[in-house]
Amino acid sequence: MVAVRVLALGNVLVGDDGAGPFALQVLQASYRFPAEVELRDVGTPGFDLLPLLDGLRALVLLDTVQAEEPPGTVRLYRREELLAAAPQPRTNPHDPGLREALLQAEFRGFGPEEVALIGVVPETVDAGTRLSGAVRGSIPRLVDAAVAELSRLGHAPAPRAEPLPLDIWWEGSSAGA
Repeated sequence: MVAVRVLALGNVLVGDDGAGPFALQVLQASYRFPAEVELRDVGTPGFDLLPLLDGLRALVLLDTVQAEEPPGTVRLYRREELLAAAPQPRTNPHDPGLREALLQAEFRGFGPEEVALIGVVPETVDAGTRLSGAVRGSIPRLVDAAVAELSRLGHAPAPRAEPLPLDIWWEGSSAGA
C-alpha cells in the first residue's frame, strides 16, 4: 500500500519547468525506496491531480515555483502555506491546481495529512528541453530536500551503492545532474 507519493510536476518541453521530472530521475537513479513510497512523473495534471491524493499519509511534490528570489533557489512549502491564500482561477493548462485539489480532497474527507512542495525558482520557462544552468545546478539541493522530507516522514530512501544511469530522455541523451 502506498503511504507516501512523490510527484514530479512540470512540462519537460518548457525549459526549467522540467526541473521536477529531472529531479525525480536523479532520485530514482540515486536511491532505493521503501515499498510504501511511490514516485511518479505526472507532467501537468491540472484537475487530474485529485485522484492521486486519495489514501495517502503524505505527499511530496517536486516542481518549479514563482518566488521573488534568484533562479535556482530551492523553497519548501508545507500544506498550511499552500492553503493560506485563496484559490486563483486557472489561467493556463500547465497550472497544476494543487491548492484546489488539496481543498477538494479535504472537503471530500480524504487526502494526505502531510504535504510538502519542494520547488525551485526557474530562470526560463521558454520552449526548450534543457534546464538553465542555475536550475540544473540546484537539482542536487532539490533531491537532498526530497530525501530529507522522506526521512522526516519515516520513509528514508537508501542510497544506491552504484547509481543507475540517468534517463533524461527529453534532452535527447543521458545527462548528468
